[in-house]
Amino acid sequence: GARALTELFGKAPAVPARQPLPRAQGRLAVEGVTYVPAGGDAPLLRGVSFALQPGEVLGVIGPSGAGKSTLAHLLVGAWRPQRGSIRLDGAPLERWDDDELGRQLGFLPQYPSLFSGTCAENIARMAERPDHEAVVAAAQLAGAHETILRLPRGYETPLGPQGIRLSGGEQQRVALARALYGDPALVVLDEPDAHADAAGAQLLQRAILELKRRGRTVVLVTHNPVHLRVVDLLLFLRGGEVAAFGPRDEVQAR
Repeated sequence: GARALTELFGKAPAVPARQPLPRAQGRLAVEGVTYVPAGGDAPLLRGVSFALQPGEVLGVIGPSGAGKSTLAHLLVGAWRPQRGSIRLDGAPLERWDDDELGRQLGFLPQYPSLFSGTCAENIARMAERPDHEAVVAAAQLAGAHETILRLPRGYETPLGPQGIRLSGGEQQRVALARALYGDPALVVLDEPDAHADAAGAQLLQRAILELKRRGRTVVLVTHNPVHLRVVDLLLFLRGGEVAAFGPRDEVQAR
C-alpha cells in the first residue's frame, strides 16, 4: 500500500511555485468563462465576459437560475471554470497563493454561516491572532458594531453552533463584517440583504458607497431594485449567458 502511494505521488505533476504578488488594486477581468458543475452536463454559465476597474460597483441581476450565485463563487476562486479565465490585476486566480488571495477578497455568500468561536474570531476569519483594530473597523463599516456591543460579552461573545443565537439580520451583519475584514480589494456580495430590514438595507448601501470611495471593487448580486442606485454597471444574466452588460442606466433602459 505504502509503496503504491509513493509511486502514485512520484508520478503526480509538480505543483508550480506561486510567486508572491503585490497587494491587489482590484482590476477584475472575466474572459469567456464557462462552468459545468461536477456530475452535470449543462453549463450553469456559458461564455461570460466582462471587466471592472478599481472603485466600480457592478450589480448582477437576472431571473432565478440565471447563474448569479455560480458567478459569485467563481469570482472568489471557490469554484474553477472549465473554460475561460478570471484575472485579478492581470493574474489568473490560480496564480495567486491561496492565503494571499484570501486576503485580497471578501465574500458574503447567500446563506452565511458562523463558526464556533467568538464574534471577533468570526469576523477575523478564525485567524489565530485577530487584529482587533481591523475587526472593529470591519464591524463599523458593516453596521454591525453597535449590534455586537449589545451582545452579552461584546466582541468576545461565543457564536456559531455552540454560541448564542443571532437573528438572521444580525448574523448577516457579522458575516458582512467578515467579508470586509482586512480591507480587501474585491468584495463579492451574494444577496446580502436576504434577512435585512429597511435599516439593514441602508447600512449595506452606506458600506458599498464607502468601499467605492476607497477605490475597492464591488460585485453585488441582488434582486432588490433599491440597491441599484449605488451601482455603476449592470450585468444581466439569463440562462447562464450575458444578456446585457454596461452602464446601469443604459441596461435598465433596455
